[in-house]
Amino acid sequence: MSSFRRQWLWPILLAVATVFGLLVALVGEGGIWWALSWLMLSVPLLVMAYHASTSRRSD
Repeated sequence: MSSFRRQWLWPILLAVATVFGLLVALVGEGGIWWALSWLMLSVPLLVMAYHASTSRRSD
């Protein structure tokens, strides 16, 4: 795997998930669309929480 892909794969995927979640929240009309937007917008927060908890354990 190239160094560019290894370095930027996860930030790009998190950005895509965030943009998708925001677009679904704006365009969707309730029901499954709101649940999908919450799910996609919570992915970056869950990743940050996971990495924050693992960095504290390694100290």
